[in-house]
Amino acid sequence: MANKANILAQYDKQHKKYKRFANEVEHQLRSILEEEGIVCNAITSRVKERDSLDRKIDIKMDKYNDLSEITDIASIRVITYYDNDVDRVAKIVEREFCVDKENSIDKREALDPEKFGYCSVHYVVTMNETRLQLPECKAYAGIKCEIQIRTVLQHAWAEIEHDLGYKNEIAVPRDIRRSFSRLAGLLEVADKEFQEIRDFLAEYPQKIQAEMKSDPSELSDCELDAVVLETFINTSKTVQKLNQKISEIAGMEICNSESQEQYVRTLQELNFLQIHTIIQLNQRIEHNFDLAFFLADKFLHDRYMKEPEGATLTNTIGIYYACYAELLLNESDKDKLILFMEKNDIGTYTSQNAFAEKLLKYSREFTALQE
Repeated sequence: MANKANILAQYDKQHKKYKRFANEVEHQLRSILEEEGIVCNAITSRVKERDSLDRKIDIKMDKYNDLSEITDIASIRVITYYDNDVDRVAKIVEREFCVDKENSIDKREALDPEKFGYCSVHYVVTMNETRLQLPECKAYAGIKCEIQIRTVLQHAWAEIEHDLGYKNEIAVPRDIRRSFSRLAGLLEVADKEFQEIRDFLAEYPQKIQAEMKSDPSELSDCELDAVVLETFINTSKTVQKLNQKISEIAGMEICNSESQEQYVRTLQELNFLQIHTIIQLNQRIEHNFDLAFFLADKFLHDRYMKEPEGATLTNTIGIYYACYAELLLNESDKDKLILFMEKNDIGTYTSQNAFAEKLLKYSREFTALQE
């Protein structure tokens, strides 16, 4: 097979060039997707192994006369988390590269609904004229590259299917074909469900903010979560007032927003106190306001180290002290206070013990002032 020998000789000579080309396309895609704000699970490049090329030429018999006719010597794989990101990446590929439409295929559309299989979008591309003007890209004129785009679940299917060794439906026993079909359907449903979850979570903060702004009473029995808690803190006049008073005595600004981890910590503290809804939290904040501020005033004036310049207070600080006020107003003893701190990973045993004693002391002082 003269053609085969010639193609393999070309491969040996140009292997490093294809490798550089694949790396360059991968780098370009990474940069573009980052600019577009598309987060991917993985973007990888590879050059076909010589043994793999050898087998491909044998299978295709006399189809190829030159290495340039083989479109997947260099290939890039883009694995997205969500199904609609496959389409977003596909549009970018079409925009940024010259697509060989004859050799490109969207296997999602090509697959017969009655057949089993799980697919991805395959493009065969070359660099566009603009990029070929760049010194580092001039050498890649005419070289083709395959770009595969699929979701994480589609990738999982393809990898398992490959590991099982079946690439053609006719080779698979009937019962196994049925199993493949069921699994493909489940994965397709899962892909769509994950997409819907992401869409919901993306719109959820705006939805909660709009509803709380228009009529907070409608959300009074809304269960607390990180988004609801953040929105409540940013819209509740009572919390804002408490935070502002604490900010003034501390001489520190309140951070406008916090990490989700901070809201999770606060939610855990509220759960310990059986506070699970907006109305419960609002009632406890209003009821505990004076003691919460009294405790904050005492502890912040007790500071023996000056905070570094630019340090801020968390926007959950008012709720933090309101939680201790809740415990004290419910006549919690030292053990209950320490248990609260232990369950919420606040301090060490020594610091917890000292803090609990101060809480009880300040609570007695507050009660005396009220009499």
